[in-house]
Amino acid sequence: MASHIVGYPRMGPKRELKFALESFWDKKSSAEDLKKVAADLRSSIWKQMSGAGIKYIPSNTFSYYDQVLDTTSMLGAVPPRYNWTGGEIGYDTYFSMARGNASVPAMEMTKWFDTNYHFIVPELGPDVKFSYASHKAVDEFKEAKALGVDTVPVLIGPVSYLLLSKPAKGVEKTFSLLSLLPKIIPIYKEVISELKAAGASWIQFDEPTLVLDLDSQQLQAFTAAYADLESTLSGLNVLIETYFADLTPEAYKTLIGLKGVTAYGLDLVRGTQTSDLVKKDFPKGKYLFAGVVDGRNIWANDLASSLSTLQALEAVVGKDKLVVSTSCSLLHTAVDLVNETKLDDEIKSWLAFAAQKVVEVNALAKALAGQKDEAFFSSNAAAQASRKSSPRVTNAAVQKAADALKGSDHRRATNVSARLDAQQKKLNLPILPTTTIGSFPQTVELRRVRREFKANKISEDDYVKAIEEEIKKVVNLQEELDIDVLVHGEPERNDMVEYFGEQLSGFAFTVNGWVQSYGSRCVKPPIIYGDVSRPKAMTVFWSSTAQSMTKRPMKGMLTGPVTILNWSFVRNDQPRFETCYQIALAIKDEVEDLEKAGINVIQIDEAALREGLPLRKSEHAFYLKWAVHSFRITNCGVKDTTQVHV
Repeated sequence: MASHIVGYPRMGPKRELKFALESFWDKKSSAEDLKKVAADLRSSIWKQMSGAGIKYIPSNTFSYYDQVLDTTSMLGAVPPRYNWTGGEIGYDTYFSMARGNASVPAMEMTKWFDTNYHFIVPELGPDVKFSYASHKAVDEFKEAKALGVDTVPVLIGPVSYLLLSKPAKGVEKTFSLLSLLPKIIPIYKEVISELKAAGASWIQFDEPTLVLDLDSQQLQAFTAAYADLESTLSGLNVLIETYFADLTPEAYKTLIGLKGVTAYGLDLVRGTQTSDLVKKDFPKGKYLFAGVVDGRNIWANDLASSLSTLQALEAVVGKDKLVVSTSCSLLHTAVDLVNETKLDDEIKSWLAFAAQKVVEVNALAKALAGQKDEAFFSSNAAAQASRKSSPRVTNAAVQKAADALKGSDHRRATNVSARLDAQQKKLNLPILPTTTIGSFPQTVELRRVRREFKANKISEDDYVKAIEEEIKKVVNLQEELDIDVLVHGEPERNDMVEYFGEQLSGFAFTVNGWVQSYGSRCVKPPIIYGDVSRPKAMTVFWSSTAQSMTKRPMKGMLTGPVTILNWSFVRNDQPRFETCYQIALAIKDEVEDLEKAGINVIQIDEAALREGLPLRKSEHAFYLKWAVHSFRITNCGVKDTTQVHV
């Protein structure tokens, strides 16, 4: 039985690529230095997967910035403002597209579907002259082969690339990006031909847009693209990989009807209904790459449950045609749990980062082949049982409070106009009051103070004094500028989610659980492992301190429940909205304590609402409904004179 990994994190277990990139950008190291760090990372990843027993190991999932930008480079689709004159695209042009330079801005960046990763959006139009301008996919395949590792080169599929693009500046918004398909297919053919010549036997096309709500014209584009590629793909095994959601019946029918395709990769973690489509109609003689190990979260796989799923699929697909895989690229998880030396042992036993997920995939494949590692499965079962029964996961008071929520807890008792009148009498603000969103710049000195306090190098009194001095500066500046509603600048906070997560129960934090967000930027998401509550006030002291420095209204500043949820690794043993409501109840406690302390304007930041929608439009209404309810829960108990806004 075979095993496969869709993709792997690029930054390295200690963020080696991040530091190499930033050193290169700061001109502190050379291009050769950067290349060496990158080559060492690729080598270690390939050898790690090979050593773990993975049969289908991906190449070309490494990137210096973003895999969509890599595809733009491969196609030579460089916007004119970067003055690229042709030839192989080098670092200067590549990083200018990603980050801009002294004279021109970077290309737009947006969310990669509903993940917390971002990609560089291609800018296309009818006049783009495509050319084969980056041989990275072929070079990395050869590099792995020279190390004795036979890999599956991965390309962003041609249709998904176009559907993820936008019309360039000056091009009509109605321009059909799919009309460019005949222009980019010849480049793909060149790449495929070179990979075949280099000895590739498999090739993987990532076509994640197949899980979106697509119309018949868009689905037809997939059919046309792979029909055009069929003759070039002859002699190769071709895997089409989809992920992040279920396929619609129409998309599934399109997928299994594609010409020249050998295998289909499906997300069976988020795509909970896709397995029904497979059981109902799967093409005879084709491979199913079954994504049963979660590539988007950090929980250890329930091996017994996954094995049962795989055995059911095996009866449909056939023993020799079923491949165990991840649900998507492991890019979205932290790299290696081994580096978490300070994490609580019990919680650690419930987790699996990318390196551990590779082992899980292969263990499942071996079990299907009749070589089950009984000790590994037994240990996994014990960890699963521990997580289900642990008293630190379940808080009866929190569950009772969430279960007791009713309609009145989602509504303020009085209407908006009455509240606005009461707030105006209390706050006496001008018709168009001025304020700022919240945080002021975090200086090097501020970060040093926080770091030293955390390391017990300065006393709490010295820390409080330093923060109070910074707040006073911020308050004085706003008064000089005649701002009507002030903020305290948030000098005590490290991150808008981490700051609150550290003070809420049910959260755990890693030391090296870094995940790439974009380019060299990495984030360290909190882990929500249990029921969430607020043991004590989180912001009242600092907001009250700031209010005491001015007669003008001082805003209380809180991160909202949806943002805390979406920017964390969330428990997978209950619906996400239930966890969100628990967080909302904790924030509600904070809102009410702020009000009691004399803070009558409270801002709840929900940055994730601009980006966290589900992939399917049919799910948007439900998502927005519980997002709105979560906000209402946070402030339904305050007086009419207190203004709470999102």
